Amino acid sequence: MTGVTRTSFGRRAVLITLLSLLALAPASCYDDEIGSPLAIELIGPQTGLVGQKLSVLYNATGRSLSGIVFTWGDGAVDSLATAGAQSASGAREHTYEIPGMFTVRARAEDSVEGVASAEVFINIQQSQ
Repeated sequence: MTGVTRTSFGRRAVLITLLSLLALAPASCYDDEIGSPLAIELIGPQTGLVGQKLSVLYNATGRSLSGIVFTWGDGAVDSLATAGAQSASGAREHTYEIPGMFTVRARAEDSVEGVASAEVFINIQQSQ
């Protein structure tokens, strides 16, 4: 009788383990498919004037975005927290105080996918 109990318990333990693994399998596959691969896009004007407020549009997608850092090419830095979102889009504004060619960069950070960046170039001219 003792041998039967051990065999039943052993089979039950194996069955429970297999059922647990099967229950976890779809969750693992699902986690890999949440969100989109990390990507960021910037759209900005090609030219602008000193003292003019310019807008740069951004669109970021990912699995768990933690934030976006914008560098404006003139020493200014701007950041945006995204708190694990799967997408973020909008506009950021900046005013240049001197003429020149500036590179605007956006760096999106994703806790699952890593880092992606994009850039646009803006030629700022002296206002007349």
